[in-house]
Amino acid sequence: MKIEMPSTWQFKTEIEIRVTDLNYGNHLANQQFLAFAQEARMKFFNQFSFTELDFGGTSLIQADAAITYKGEGHLADIVEISVSAIKTGNSSFNVFYSFWNKTKNAPMADLRTALVCFDYSTGKPVGISEKAIGSGIFLS
Repeated sequence: MKIEMPSTWQFKTEIEIRVTDLNYGNHLANQQFLAFAQEARMKFFNQFSFTELDFGGTSLIQADAAITYKGEGHLADIVEISVSAIKTGNSSFNVFYSFWNKTKNAPMADLRTALVCFDYSTGKPVGISEKAIGSGIFLS
């Protein structure tokens, strides 16, 4: 699988790998990539005063995720995560994440999550709000 990554990054953050992030192989566990991606996404959304429960007036649900692994991370390594968002439909968008091990100066993973604006009371997708569209959160 190949994830077509954007050429521009809108946001960067760093996360230090904790002992609770490790698996039996003593490196960053595969499920932690999704947890780190969610942390980075929340920080990215926060720049626009959005959350996953209030994304410009709607909520979000994750439709899918794709990860390609490129390298390991170990205890106390600093992971730099670059983030960008691209609108893909009336109610959906992709968020891309590039994981870089700053401690080892090496790539770790490319990740993409598909998010859908969602009304939890009806259980149905809804359109991306004009507030979100006009916020600048999506790459052109």
